[in-house]
Amino acid sequence: MDLAAHLRALAAREHLSMRELRPLSGLAPEDHNALWETWQRIPVGRRMEIARAMVELAEDNIDLDFTMMFRWLLDDADPGVRASAVEGLWECTDVPVLRRLLALLRDPADQVRAAAAMALGRFAYMAEIDELDEEYGRQVHDALLTLIHDSSQPAEVRRRAIESAGYFAASDDVQQQIELAYASHDQLMRESALVAMGRSMLPRWLPIVSRELESPSPALRYEAARAAGEMADIARSLVARVVRLCSDADTEVALAAIWALGQIGGETARRTLQHISGSEDEARSQAAAEALDELTLEEGFFESDWRNN
Repeated sequence: MDLAAHLRALAAREHLSMRELRPLSGLAPEDHNALWETWQRIPVGRRMEIARAMVELAEDNIDLDFTMMFRWLLDDADPGVRASAVEGLWECTDVPVLRRLLALLRDPADQVRAAAAMALGRFAYMAEIDELDEEYGRQVHDALLTLIHDSSQPAEVRRRAIESAGYFAASDDVQQQIELAYASHDQLMRESALVAMGRSMLPRWLPIVSRELESPSPALRYEAARAAGEMADIARSLVARVVRLCSDADTEVALAAIWALGQIGGETARRTLQHISGSEDEARSQAAAEALDELTLEEGFFESDWRNN
């Protein structure tokens, strides 16, 4: 297929379809020259539409792989396209992508720096579980902290960096910044602090998470429920409060609580999920069934591990 001609045809289309985007999946490095000049001539609005469509399609269809295209789009002149490319690379954990993300923390566009800070979360997690080279782990830690400490950065960039840095549970500086973020008068910053608390999996944050499970703010209740789920069995003492949120008037909060029970586990969580799985509320019933599957899978894994030892 003439990829350049296909791109020109895409630019002229009124609507985009998966079938028309499929040729952009599975590209090789040598396809770059055939595409890039044509890509840059496509109007910004349509480039953004194509980038967003690829992100959405890649999430829904495992047969599509736009990785190479997303790597190239990190060099697009439009910040919206660059931010979408960062999002599209959410499964990539190789060192070249890590280096690009670290470089993008200095991008002139706020939205690109925020997207890069979010994407670095997976590398922070890898560093914490010893699946990333120690030096690269240190670079991720230091880069995120530099961003957090930089008061000239917009709140959106700093809070995304706090969320990603939360995985560094052994870093006193990171945990201090989480505490400061939670003390902020900016609710979005407080929400991000809860995200980071959950990712740290530190018992020291349980009293705050417990309190926010009963917050008058749906957004804070949601993040507290997610944090409890991230903490898994460390948050077992919070099960009763999480259970109450399963009937929250806010559906998103309830779904977060149902998911959390599947992560926390225990007999109370199991009974609650079994009850909700028979609910007439389709969204909550399905979420409970999925959480039960997750709970059963985890219990089976640990039982197998115990038997093998």
